[in-house]
Amino acid sequence: LGWLNRLRREPRCGPLVVIGHSEGALVATFVATLVPVDGLVLIAGAGRPAHELIEHQLGELGLSAELVSRARDGMRRVASGEVVTDVPSELRGLLRPSVQPYLTSWFTLNPAAVIGRTSCPVLIVHGGNDLHVRPDDARRLAAARPDAELVLIEGMNHVLKVAPTARSANLATYDEPALPLAPGLVESIAAFVIGLAATAP
Repeated sequence: LGWLNRLRREPRCGPLVVIGHSEGALVATFVATLVPVDGLVLIAGAGRPAHELIEHQLGELGLSAELVSRARDGMRRVASGEVVTDVPSELRGLLRPSVQPYLTSWFTLNPAAVIGRTSCPVLIVHGGNDLHVRPDDARRLAAARPDAELVLIEGMNHVLKVAPTARSANLATYDEPALPLAPGLVESIAAFVIGLAATAP
């Protein structure tokens, strides 16, 4: 927040725009409720509480119904502030005791409610082949800010590359830093920022 306030006072700077990707989209949205900014760009951001999103993700990993049920129960208990100790070994990466305080604070947040408290122009960008956060989440965010600009980029996945819908091939792009960003991503963000600059007082 200090840096944003410093940039706001810098006459050489143009529009002050905050950009967040994935979980960072929620952080950026919170920032926009605390500091006056000229624009907010959310890329691949969730539109529902994290425990609901993770529950959906677990269901696509091929875990047994019992483990998904245990994860769901554990996350709901953590969300209520309870310390969960009976965590199966398969779920310790998600619900280990050291991370539960963080999860408790995260699970109580609803990104759609937070974006509803913003007033600056908003651009929401999402990929059609995002396996981690589905395009419906972008639509939830847009519904909470009906004046927001929503851009859905066909074929783009969660790491902003063009990827197939098949899970294994999609995930393989995560380890390919040489792959270019999906066409339309940079162009959409640039057009949004240029538009803000053109209408600035």
